[in-house]
Amino acid sequence: MRKLFILAILAIGGLVQAQNGTTNILLRHDNKPIDFTKVNDATIRDAVAVVIKSSDEKIKKIIAANPQTISNILVAYDDLGYELSDLSMKIGLISSTFSNEGIRNAAYEESEKLSVYGSNIGLNEPLYKALKKFSTQKGLVLTAKQKKFLEEVIISFEKSGMKLSVADRKPLEEINNQLIKLGNAFDKNIAESKDSLTFSEQELKGIDLESLQSWKRPNGQYVVYVNGPNAIKISDDAENANTRKVFGLHYNNRAYPQNIAVLDSLLYYRNVYAKKLGFSSYAAYSLVDKMAAKPENVWAFEKDLIQKLTPLVTDEIKTLKAFKKEVSPTEPATFESWDFAYYSKKLLNAKYQLNKDEVKEYFEMNNTLAGMFKVYESLLGIQIKPATNMPVWDSKVKTYEIWSEGKKMGSFYLDLFPRANKYTHFACFPMSQYSKKGNVEILPQASLICNFPEGTANEPSLLPHSDVITMFHEFGHLVHWLLGHSAIASQHSFAVKGDFTEAPSQFLENWCWEYDALKLFAKHYKTGQVLPKELFDKMKKTQLVNIGSFYIRQIYLGLTDFTYEDKYEETKRKGVLQVYKELALLNQMPFDDNDHKICSFGHLNGYGANYYGYLWSKVYAQDMFSVFKKKGVMDTATGIRYRKEILEKGSTTPEIEMVEKFLGRKPNSDAFLESLGIKK
Repeated sequence: MRKLFILAILAIGGLVQAQNGTTNILLRHDNKPIDFTKVNDATIRDAVAVVIKSSDEKIKKIIAANPQTISNILVAYDDLGYELSDLSMKIGLISSTFSNEGIRNAAYEESEKLSVYGSNIGLNEPLYKALKKFSTQKGLVLTAKQKKFLEEVIISFEKSGMKLSVADRKPLEEINNQLIKLGNAFDKNIAESKDSLTFSEQELKGIDLESLQSWKRPNGQYVVYVNGPNAIKISDDAENANTRKVFGLHYNNRAYPQNIAVLDSLLYYRNVYAKKLGFSSYAAYSLVDKMAAKPENVWAFEKDLIQKLTPLVTDEIKTLKAFKKEVSPTEPATFESWDFAYYSKKLLNAKYQLNKDEVKEYFEMNNTLAGMFKVYESLLGIQIKPATNMPVWDSKVKTYEIWSEGKKMGSFYLDLFPRANKYTHFACFPMSQYSKKGNVEILPQASLICNFPEGTANEPSLLPHSDVITMFHEFGHLVHWLLGHSAIASQHSFAVKGDFTEAPSQFLENWCWEYDALKLFAKHYKTGQVLPKELFDKMKKTQLVNIGSFYIRQIYLGLTDFTYEDKYEETKRKGVLQVYKELALLNQMPFDDNDHKICSFGHLNGYGANYYGYLWSKVYAQDMFSVFKKKGVMDTATGIRYRKEILEKGSTTPEIEMVEKFLGRKPNSDAFLESLGIKK
């Protein structure tokens, strides 16, 4: 997932010097890393106040510009957006990572203020008219990139209501404000959810000794914090079905019940907003600037996949249910959601002789990181180097630089393990955009904010293969962000269409299933032995095991999001929980009425009507990977071509044109369906 703190209207950028000689470290644009130890709530509040004042002046100058030129309109608007979005990114990172409650709360509050300000710019009629007038100038000569930029800016204003009368447009400002407040509240409730459960030793039978020792308390009980790594451990290994059920429900119920009301309001205001703009639904509004274009295309895409995957799911659940009966004859005959991971793991061991715990021993965190860097370096022709001069917000954060063809391209931070009040999932957080004006160049920065299992005193962090895939995916987002050095900073990598944005990172997941890549780094954490080919072959045989169930989960989550946004009246009548419940039955397992996963499903805020994009993007990702399957998965020449034709392009070129050029043909879904085990 990529996490982008870009304002609704100002998904753009440019170069801005330090504001009026300010010493505020959040406003510097000089390639010096921020000293996060010196950031406090006053720093954040001052930065926002300065930027809003400065932006007001910039807007006045753009409106008053006469005669209009590329410099005082196009470049000036680019600069305006850079100042706002750059600060928004930094504050977004702080709100999601800082342990200090006062600083974190200030970041949430000021992020909301900055977002409201940015959204309201989209309702600034004189500014819109100035840009529109510029776009219709006779004799105006723009490059293809400038023309694309200007057209997208005009569209973004019109999506904000500039085609409406002043009276009809007035309510949009307050709706915008409400949406921003609600979105921030939804995310904050998830991040600040604190929960733990106490179990006896018997209730935790099956859990490894290292974990038990870290959870054990003096009274003989075991306290397990509700977070992602622990949820995986319990669901995979706890023999007690009730332990799996109880912990799974607590994990799914983070931010319940408070986010039910927040979600209800979020959906209500989105629907009102879309209707006032003349759209049939918020989904229809959202898709105007997506590859899918119209809701009917998304429905057709999802329904086609349901038809193709449902028979696979039926067979998979039938197999697991029979296996459960075989190995646990005294357990209830039903097959529940909390049985899935546990019996899937046992089945892999029994049928394929694949022990997932044995596989983990070849993926120690530090070695896996170094190996992933090696794969990316070899594949894309880049270099990744440790950086020692970058202050961090937590002592465990690591820092690096990326180089390409002898030039530094950007720097990044890795924040890998869970802690209190931190963002609870896995995402790439951009921190600054690339920009170049004359000889002054600002290099991009980004962070991976993750929640991988942390090691103990006696055992290092060992990653399940699924976490290795997650690591490759998120690092794909980061590399995409850092390599996209667009002349117009607005055309950065994360400004690609929302249903394409996952493709470059999904594409790179494929190397986790290629022995030529894994043998470069997958080594036993004790012996140093390279992952045996025999063990890899067992892993490869399991790649499509339960693949239907994996992807049907993506479909029902995508349809939950899309139903909320495209069928609001139905959602309102049934209730958000009932819609989720009905769609979750695509899993072909009973639904527990105590499951409120939608409260912690953060994509419902950031990805409104766009979660379908994960699978939409996957079609392009697998099609691009098919080129490597023909040329060789570690073929550097093909990798460098991919870097230059996809990653480095940012959003300067229409996505379909980039893909077609790389493929040498029009894209198709053959490779995607084959990756699901479905032959056309």
